[in-house]
Amino acid sequence: MSSIKDLRTFMEIMEKNSQMVHIEREVSINHEIGNVIRACENANTGAPYFEHVAGSSFSLIGGVLSSMDRIALAMECTKEEIVGKLMVALENPIAPVKVETAPCQENIILGEDVDLGILPIPIHAPKDGGAFITGGVIVSKEIGGIKQNLSFQRMQVKGKNKLGIMINEWRHLKEFYDEAEKEGKALPISIVIGADPMVYVGAGLRYNGDELEVVGSIRKEAVQVIKSITNDIYVPATAEIVVEAQIEPGIRENEGPLGEFTGHYSEPWPSPILTVTAITHRNEAIYQTIAGASFEHINLGGVVPREPLVMKHCTYVSSGVKDVHLAPYGSGFLALVKMKKSNPGEPKNVAMAAMISYVNIKNVIVVDEDVDIYNPADILWAMSNRVVPEKDIFYVPHSQGHELDPTSDNRGVQTKMGIDATLNEDSKGLERVVYDPVDLNKYFS
Repeated sequence: MSSIKDLRTFMEIMEKNSQMVHIEREVSINHEIGNVIRACENANTGAPYFEHVAGSSFSLIGGVLSSMDRIALAMECTKEEIVGKLMVALENPIAPVKVETAPCQENIILGEDVDLGILPIPIHAPKDGGAFITGGVIVSKEIGGIKQNLSFQRMQVKGKNKLGIMINEWRHLKEFYDEAEKEGKALPISIVIGADPMVYVGAGLRYNGDELEVVGSIRKEAVQVIKSITNDIYVPATAEIVVEAQIEPGIRENEGPLGEFTGHYSEPWPSPILTVTAITHRNEAIYQTIAGASFEHINLGGVVPREPLVMKHCTYVSSGVKDVHLAPYGSGFLALVKMKKSNPGEPKNVAMAAMISYVNIKNVIVVDEDVDIYNPADILWAMSNRVVPEKDIFYVPHSQGHELDPTSDNRGVQTKMGIDATLNEDSKGLERVVYDPVDLNKYFS
């Protein structure tokens, strides 16, 4: 049974492991919070917890899962065990259990009192089109359906009870909304802000069941859920904040731009509109946000949820594959594979398997067992010392990629690249220089 029950218990664990920093000075939601989150990410200080946000009674935390170290901490395993643990969880779901009372409904705001202005929703990047809910997990289901779904979508504040929402084409939410809109009906949803970090990991998965089943499997106990006040969506009982809403049919308004996972600003986009029907929250609630174009943005949208799929494809091609990683500094377009090869052509087959496992993957680098795929310096070392360009680099032109990739055309068509950065057959006798680890605290006064 896990010691992590919600955002607060994970914050305690981050504190104990020097993975959280307190920001005691008052900060503005207009760019300052975004600037500090990004600076903390670059300096690897830990997740910044803003105790005083100007004009708000809520505190705020960002960058919770911006590093693989904190993701491993949240999953209660090592970095190397993350992929395997997720693969096991996906195959062994544990259904949520319903409760009648919950901390997330300690405070209930309805009707004319609903005002998104009470929440410290930041304008993150300098050229964002406004304040966006970026750290909200949307809980939805089809009209008349039972099976729920978790997903991430960006939501721009457009009024006290109005949000714009960009719904990605491949999401289950898009399928639910399309069906509701055909019938001229609004689609109810609930937006969870601040929760057990595994709820955030679950929201990034492409899973045909309720992703809370996967969260329960990771935690080895059922997630407690409670019915929303104004709809029949069930949300995690220990969530910090829940915004209940409905996506209106037949309405589109421009939303954006926003700093996206590619590191570029997206264009304004005609998107559906949400009407907020209720806001509920815990006492002394903590607002959770994700800075656009940050490592956390990429980790949750394109790294952790996709790695099990890449691993499954690669190990099908070769049992020598030991680990995979979709490096966040590659915007989710770069896959790194560690393997023990048994045939000179094997790395290229593995690279092709990684490419077809997920449409976003454009570049694949395959390395030997002695290379740390979580260390960019080690990857560059392998490329500099083990790649013979004319033999080890290959291209797959006219492939389907992601339409937001700046190197793709507007349909996402691009050239993909594989790099075999393993030692070639002529160099097998070479042995890498490795020193024994030491505890430097024994040597420093």
